[in-house]
Amino acid sequence: MTQIAILQDHLNAGGAAKAANRWVDLLGKQGVAVQQITGDEKPFRGSLLTGKPARGWERVLECFRDQSLSRRLEVNQQLESILSKEKSDLVWFHNIAGGGKWGWSEEMISIARQRCPVIWTLHDMWALGDSRESYWQKDSVVESGKRHGSRVQSVCGKPGKYPVILTAPSRWLAGLAKEWTGMDCVFLPNPIDLEIYSPGNRIEARKRWGLPEEGLVILAGADSLADPRKGFDLLQEAWGSAGRNETTLALFGRHGENRPGERYFGNVRSDEEMALAYQAADLYVHPARMENAPCQIQESLACGTPVLAFAVGGIPEMIQSGENGFLATELTGKSLKDCLDQALTDSKSLSRMREQCRKFAKNLWDARRLNKMFEDILIGLKGG
Repeated sequence: MTQIAILQDHLNAGGAAKAANRWVDLLGKQGVAVQQITGDEKPFRGSLLTGKPARGWERVLECFRDQSLSRRLEVNQQLESILSKEKSDLVWFHNIAGGGKWGWSEEMISIARQRCPVIWTLHDMWALGDSRESYWQKDSVVESGKRHGSRVQSVCGKPGKYPVILTAPSRWLAGLAKEWTGMDCVFLPNPIDLEIYSPGNRIEARKRWGLPEEGLVILAGADSLADPRKGFDLLQEAWGSAGRNETTLALFGRHGENRPGERYFGNVRSDEEMALAYQAADLYVHPARMENAPCQIQESLACGTPVLAFAVGGIPEMIQSGENGFLATELTGKSLKDCLDQALTDSKSLSRMREQCRKFAKNLWDARRLNKMFEDILIGLKGG
């Protein structure tokens, strides 16, 4: 039986953690033994690596301590110990950037590849840079079409006993990695449970969330609504600049608030509850300024709910404008408002899109297809 260790800085918080957990579920159904190694919460099957300080003074003090070297050494030693005991056939890194505060770093990948092959999935642009930024404008950092000194080049350019294969859940980031580093990066979409995230009874879903049975419901959300990258200031600008009678804006995620004419769900914990939110909506809006392959767009389409978003990152690969959603071309509140006006003018067109949304999701994120893509990567690693 194949044994895989999956490393992720957070167990539940954020899209990268969600994607990693879904791979754990999908591989488990294929008979693969998976051990998770996380940085903030101990997984059911796996290990907590050093760990995020508990809330309180330890968390506060963490902000003022310059202990990056000592923490990294501690994390690296613990990782060596865990890998020596687990004897994994493969180590898969999903996200490590958020663990930098408690000692996680790209050095962990160098350590792992001395024991077995490694997959490194790029969930944002962090590994293509050398700072803490997860995204940036391409023209501000690239000269002559290639970036030098990135984390990817630093890690993969060093001698290692076993190979490292880069993957990305969007063709956009896979191509960017190739362009900037000269290294191949394999497109590997994130999985999703198409049985949980599926079309349902809209009226029942609205009753569950206390939404009006009549009129249009627009859904939007993120892990944190206060994150400027997620663009909720632009959504509020677009929403507040026009009267929308008989239309309700429903929001989910941390750091939100109730406003007149809006409904705030808070942080939705379970996949089942999240699916009901998409089922209740006529349109999902994803106003992010910077993105790779958002889980929320994936979830909405799987539930048959059209999506409106900016044409950034990997989003145009997920939304076929006019067929399963709408793309706003300029990163402004006005562009978002104009796109919203277009989408909401004819509610019948939204209804017609629902079948196409589900069809697109089933084709792109079919579990058998993703398993085959993953198996092809394993074959490539063995060949390396």
